[in-house]
Amino acid sequence: MEQAVETTNNDFRFLADMIPQLVWFTDPTGSHTYFNQRWTDYTGYALADSVGPDMWNNLLHPDDRARAREVWGRSLATGEFYEIEYRFKSKNDDYRWFLGQAQPQYDDNGQISQWYGTCTDIHEQKMTELALRKREQDLEQAYADLEVKVTFRNLELEREVQALRQQLASKQGAV
Repeated sequence: MEQAVETTNNDFRFLADMIPQLVWFTDPTGSHTYFNQRWTDYTGYALADSVGPDMWNNLLHPDDRARAREVWGRSLATGEFYEIEYRFKSKNDDYRWFLGQAQPQYDDNGQISQWYGTCTDIHEQKMTELALRKREQDLEQAYADLEVKVTFRNLELEREVQALRQQLASKQGAV
């Protein structure tokens, strides 16, 4: 039996280390109890160095911390599925966008016994999305600028037409 449990644990660790996400577990209060090897590879921190809420918050981009705390706190309080996009600092001190998700596991009494979570790297997708949004804004601005230029040009042409009509009318009146 002990051998079977050891084999299962080894199989799990192998699988958790192979998937392309940062995998983590917390206890019901949100304290981390497990991180996979990808976590260590990305952050540079081992599990022993990664426990406690401050570690997690310190790795979040400062602009994302309050929102992440709020969403995680709501999930811990309600048991709702946790999902959020945030920037996470690597061991090289650069930030990448991740999709954080977690699902609670319940015990036989209906109480949360553990949270299972992943962080999926969505940086390239997010950068593409931001670039597209900027391009869209640039195009909207260019269209607005063009619209203003066309309006002014139309006014100039109307003035020129008006002036030509007056010249034509004065020449016809002189004849």
